Amino acid sequence: MNKLLSFVIGIFSGALVGGVLALLLTPMKGTEVRARLGSSFMHVQNEVKTAAQTKVNELNQQLARLQNKVSE
Repeated sequence: MNKLLSFVIGIFSGALVGGVLALLLTPMKGTEVRARLGSSFMHVQNEVKTAAQTKVNELNQQLARLQNKVSE
């Protein structure tokens, strides 16, 4: 268990250091990086909202079908 915890901490630490270095060493200006990150975040957020709404619609349709079967 101790080895697994150390491994997980190492993975997260490496990802954090890698991310910080990538942001610091990027050839773009800070404003460009922030704009790109904001755009990417908004895109992912919209994709998640769309997927969630699609799933809600599917589940509502399944619920309606099950309610019809029970009432028959």
